Amino acid sequence: MIDEKAVENIRTYGVYQGSGEGRNKVLFEDLGVRADQEADHVILTGCVQPEGMPHVFLALRSLLERLRVDYTFLSREFCCGWLPLGQPAVMAKNEEDIARSKEFAEGFIQENFRQAKALRAKSVVLFCAACEPNYSNYKSTADFEVISYTELLDRYFEGGNLQLHADYYAGCYRFRRKITSIPLDLQPTLRILDRIEGLEVNHLDNNQCCYIPPHLENLIQGIKTKTVITICTGCYYNLQRTLKDKGDYQVKMLPEVVWESIQGSS
Repeated sequence: MIDEKAVENIRTYGVYQGSGEGRNKVLFEDLGVRADQEADHVILTGCVQPEGMPHVFLALRSLLERLRVDYTFLSREFCCGWLPLGQPAVMAKNEEDIARSKEFAEGFIQENFRQAKALRAKSVVLFCAACEPNYSNYKSTADFEVISYTELLDRYFEGGNLQLHADYYAGCYRFRRKITSIPLDLQPTLRILDRIEGLEVNHLDNNQCCYIPPHLENLIQGIKTKTVITICTGCYYNLQRTLKDKGDYQVKMLPEVVWESIQGSS
């Protein structure tokens, strides 16, 4: 059953729960990122990510400014509806609700596209792995590029230095196959990691899903270091929870590692 309260909340506040004040405080008060300005790149965060990983957005902001990326964020970004609408429908295998969630997603996404167009954006840049599948279905309707944050960093990041041995887990993206047939390009991240001098990477099997218990166990057994790098927001949270009580592991999003490598080379 579609959560109609969540739909109304998104229409009213842009987020599926609350008023969005927490997101805006992190981004615009605490971090001071640019908001609602004309720019080449409009960064879409996803509605819950800034509050869940403010340190990652600090690293992302630092990167954007060091690399001289012309960017802005939206003060009222509309949630695509994946977490409250799409994911429950997919997990319930309810085809009618899956179809309805896609209809809602299109409407919310088009609201963000309208804002990006008004800001003369050349691209909309997606940070949230949960949002990306929905946006993939509507790339062709936009008057600009729709890319992932890994693609953006790949274009601007020329290289860094970081003496680190780490594991890299791209994520399996099983859920996205219920939403879109368009595959996610994982090559930008590999190019970025290759440009970091001193970084040694053990590649974990991204056919394993960290939300399926037997797969998660296989992933944990495959970890060879104390640092796991990922590009997927969902995997980030799940791996953090899983590894929390297993020792002094760190789970890092890609922007953290890239920013550390730039600091290491300066």
